[in-house]
Amino acid sequence: MHDRTTTLLWRRWRAALALFLLAAATGAYLRFGFLAGMGGLSYPNVRHAHSHLMFFGWVTPALMALIGARLPAWTGRPPGRGLVWSISLALAAGLLAYFPFLFFGYGLAPVAGRRLPLSVMAAGLNVLVWYGFAAATWRETRGAPRTTPLRLWDVALGFLVGSTVGTIGLPIMTALGAEDAFWSTALTHIFLDLFTEGWFVLGVLGLAYAEWPAAAASPWSRRGTDLMIMGLPVIWLIYLPVAQVPPIARLVGAIGGLLATAGLAAHLAALWPVARTWRLPLFFLGLKAGSQLLLLPAGWAQWAEAMRLRIPYLHWLLLGFATLGLLAAAEARWGARRAPGRRWLAAAVIAISLSLVPLTGLWPGAWGGRWPYDLAAWVALGPALVAGGMLLWPLWERRSAPAPLAAGRGRG
Repeated sequence: MHDRTTTLLWRRWRAALALFLLAAATGAYLRFGFLAGMGGLSYPNVRHAHSHLMFFGWVTPALMALIGARLPAWTGRPPGRGLVWSISLALAAGLLAYFPFLFFGYGLAPVAGRRLPLSVMAAGLNVLVWYGFAAATWRETRGAPRTTPLRLWDVALGFLVGSTVGTIGLPIMTALGAEDAFWSTALTHIFLDLFTEGWFVLGVLGLAYAEWPAAAASPWSRRGTDLMIMGLPVIWLIYLPVAQVPPIARLVGAIGGLLATAGLAAHLAALWPVARTWRLPLFFLGLKAGSQLLLLPAGWAQWAEAMRLRIPYLHWLLLGFATLGLLAAAEARWGARRAPGRRWLAAAVIAISLSLVPLTGLWPGAWGGRWPYDLAAWVALGPALVAGGMLLWPLWERRSAPAPLAAGRGRG
């Protein structure tokens, strides 16, 4: 039964990888569309489809599958059907949201003579699935000792659930006819920032500690989590446009951001000396933490906005840390033959990160022109090509004997 459940979780991880391929291909289409036209699609809508599929269809279900694959180390039993089903539903809901965002964005879609907010409805379905996964995971781990990975996942799931305040608040404001520019933007950031900074960052850090339990012995480990618990609830305030935030709110956000950044530094201090296979994801986490410091003083945050650093920042977080961390965790849990291509994807992510620099204000204008946009478009094909190869590789491997699922390093 344990082997069967492990195989089911591996297959769901591969399904998430297939959605990563679609998200990466959409990102490349976005880059080429900027140069040659979108072929009838709207640039903002394609951007929304790309980002939501990365959030809902790739990182979230892949992280869920890897958490489920590690839980037996502490519970002593394979994950139950509820947890496995919730991952399947997360994959389906993530894909379901992709198409309304692609064609209609946040606008209304014509359906049987009516105009419906299909994108918002699909996003709401994702929220319900997340609640189901959180409930299933907490039920699975009830009574288990709260090791460092389990504590990180407890907190990550708390932020996953808490982030949905933003998704619930926006429709309520619309239904009540309340128009407030600050709170409309704020609710969006409450969702996005608690989702990424809390659920993604803490969840993937839990996978790192599960693979390298020796790092949990460092006193920096627990301090890092405590600091992030204190700072993350208000961190969304520093990601809002500076001009929209009252000074006292900026101060509260800056204090929270400082605590959260100190927490990241503590986790880096605990993991870096021992987690050899995680050095590149941790490097990108360090880049993310350093750039986060730029947002604390209002003047620096305005400079970062003017330099257009938001896009590189999101790629450092979603591709550099989260995606490469998920690949490192999958290879450790299931073996390189079942989760191939980590080094190739690392090269593709590094290439994308470098290609984004000429698109920022940091690049001298005299060195600009069309070529940075051409370069960014062609380099954006890399992750999609690697993901396609990763999906096809096991089919090639079937010509030989099937590879057993690896037990992996660490506690799992």
